[in-house]
Amino acid sequence: MVVAGILYALPLSAQTVNLSSLYQSALEYDAQVRGAKADYQVSKEEINKAISQFRPIVRVNGSRGRNETKSVSPGYYAGTYNRNDQFYNSINYGVSVQQPLFNMSSIAGYKQAKAVTAKSDAVVQNETSNLIIRIAEAYCNALYAEDNHEFSKAHIRASLEQLQQTKRRFEKGYGTITEISEAQATYDLALADDVDIVNSLEFSRRELEHFTGVYPDALCKVAPEKLVLQRPEPDNIESWIELSRVMNHEVAAARQEIQIAKTEIMKQRAVRYPTINLSGGRNYSESDNNYTIGSTYDTYSISLQMSMPIYTGGYASASVRQAQSKRLKAQEQLSWQERGTESNVRKYYNGVISSIAQIKAYEQAVKSGEIAFTGTKKGFEAGLRTNTEVLDAEQKLLSSKRNLAKSRYQYILNFLQLKDSAGSLATSDVDEVNGWLSESKM
Repeated sequence: MVVAGILYALPLSAQTVNLSSLYQSALEYDAQVRGAKADYQVSKEEINKAISQFRPIVRVNGSRGRNETKSVSPGYYAGTYNRNDQFYNSINYGVSVQQPLFNMSSIAGYKQAKAVTAKSDAVVQNETSNLIIRIAEAYCNALYAEDNHEFSKAHIRASLEQLQQTKRRFEKGYGTITEISEAQATYDLALADDVDIVNSLEFSRRELEHFTGVYPDALCKVAPEKLVLQRPEPDNIESWIELSRVMNHEVAAARQEIQIAKTEIMKQRAVRYPTINLSGGRNYSESDNNYTIGSTYDTYSISLQMSMPIYTGGYASASVRQAQSKRLKAQEQLSWQERGTESNVRKYYNGVISSIAQIKAYEQAVKSGEIAFTGTKKGFEAGLRTNTEVLDAEQKLLSSKRNLAKSRYQYILNFLQLKDSAGSLATSDVDEVNGWLSESKM
């Protein structure tokens, strides 16, 4: 008894967390979202790098040195030589400017950088939306684990009460040893099952901590009187499918992947086009070498330069064909993503509707189970029902309550996942679900 009490006496926190607060914590903590945002910043810099290809390139160079030249030449008389050592300073500096005028590869690179950034932005939106689903799923799992723990404690209490009643009946000569053994076995099994349930509860809370960095000692629970059971709006599955084709973040990312592949084809084809640059500069030198000692040169230059490949050994053609194959792959991935999105929309749309029906059915089952359990207990006290029948009625009631709780959590998840599949899931939806929660009364 003492061990069982320790197992399900969980620590309580002075502050109860809810779905919205955990989601806000996860936005700052979750590694997947932070990684996606960092990747987006990387891709934004690719645009700046692409823009730089249209701007002038300015270079400055300079040098200053001390030089010595030793020379030997034949003398006036045979067999004689003249030796001359020269020491001189040399100065050289210059500035050059190159302005790209025409480069198809740079133009394609800029368009590709914009497509990469747009895809990265879609990935960030998708990860943020997925974070809502992951947090909500982990939150509901934790609540379901708490419910199981509460049901387990209720089952332990009821089993213990039933065991004590069976012993009292036996002492008065109404029961049998077999009934006592059955009640004792049921009670022992309830204690054993509770150990696994407590472990499951701890695991579910650690999952929330994994996403948010916050260990939730106490969670706001779903308040049945606040839970709004409503069919999807608009109440037309085709409207949701059409919305998903426009708004779904994964579909948007797949579309941008096609644009990336198309611009890659442009880049590879651009290799065959000429590049034109305008170049200009100034170069100043003093005693640049031993032939110009004491001479200075101040040179200004401006030129129009063109470069065009004639033959690349088949490299350019192979690169174009490779890029075309990548575009085909991107198109197939888009088709696959659109079909998967449509399937998810249908799944979660029907899931919302079926969850509503399940909730209503299990609510009625709980009411009926409570009446049946109460009647069976009274029958047992009057000697008209057996201990097995009482325990069976209790198990059916707890099973109905467990299924009712599960169907409520499933409704919440279907509600959020439908919007996620359609690409319309937002923080306001988290706040709406959070409005269905309330602090549990201890």
